[in-house]
Amino acid sequence: MSPPLVIPFFIPHQGCPHLCIFCNQRLIAGQTSKTQTSDSEASRLSDVVHTYLQFKKNRARVELAFFGGNFLGLEKSRIRALLKTVQPWIRRGQIHSIRCSTRPDTVTPQVLDFTRPFGLETVELGVQSMNDHVLAQARRGHTSSDTRKALALLKTHGFGTGAQVMVGLPGDSDVGAVRTAEELAELKPDLVRIYPLLVLHGSKLAQWYKTGQYVPLSLDQAIDQTKKMVSIFKTAEISIARIGLQATQMMDDTGQMIAGPWHPAFGHLVLSALMFDQACERIDFALTGNDRSIGKPEKKKIALQVHSRSLSRLQGDRKTNLNRLLQRYPEISFTIEKNDTLAMDQIHACIVSA
Repeated sequence: MSPPLVIPFFIPHQGCPHLCIFCNQRLIAGQTSKTQTSDSEASRLSDVVHTYLQFKKNRARVELAFFGGNFLGLEKSRIRALLKTVQPWIRRGQIHSIRCSTRPDTVTPQVLDFTRPFGLETVELGVQSMNDHVLAQARRGHTSSDTRKALALLKTHGFGTGAQVMVGLPGDSDVGAVRTAEELAELKPDLVRIYPLLVLHGSKLAQWYKTGQYVPLSLDQAIDQTKKMVSIFKTAEISIARIGLQATQMMDDTGQMIAGPWHPAFGHLVLSALMFDQACERIDFALTGNDRSIGKPEKKKIALQVHSRSLSRLQGDRKTNLNRLLQRYPEISFTIEKNDTLAMDQIHACIVSA
């Protein structure tokens, strides 16, 4: 079954009582306007919906997503106006449900009871970390306890749940990022999104970066931390909706994105790194019990089988993975074969007879 068409509508930094150290939400959302009248916002929302519905094709389900701000923290009249604007498409069966992102500390029984009749079905929480010390440094204004309570409340009220987390936050570490993933996995949200922390112009973090108070993760460090989190969520059978920020024109503007592990295909790099690790495990297993002594003159041949849609992940960006395999196993020559009976994230390795 094909994934749903998700129509994103951004409400940059609106409804949020705090300004986190990393936040310049207008850049992330690709928006420049700060406030709008209800009429102009409804018009913009209508334009976005009409544009995205052209790309529905044969997908059976369409979801509208209010992203970028603290949706459930908006004024009640504003929430009602936005949700009511979507209702004609819901009645016609063109949009099937609504989702939103919000802070954990704005989830209450009252706001959930108010929004559910309008078709709001999934709420994604801006968790960022499950370490209270890290959250305090980031000036999030909520705690890990708020996240636990919000997830429990959402599930009790029958909502789908999501959690958005970051790697590279000040005060965090490789161990801390892994622990955040482990704690969230125990709470069983329906989906997660993982973002690397970037230093954006106009943020408090930009000041810290310029004075040396904050050093962002390198791209390799961010990939390494993220792949460990991905492995934890996959083991817990939690869907991973996105890895890395979406590319926008402003994100590519170095005057706005000052520093950090930015890459337009960050998610692909993470999944490729996981593929490399798995390939090494499968190769080592295939070689177990076989003679790998350096005194044997002939090279071994190993066929790596992978689903055709995962071929680029196995090869890596610019075939980086293949080059790393050749360096790690100089006594082996490799062939890659497509095998669509395998799962998308599965590799099979076997020694090929001479």
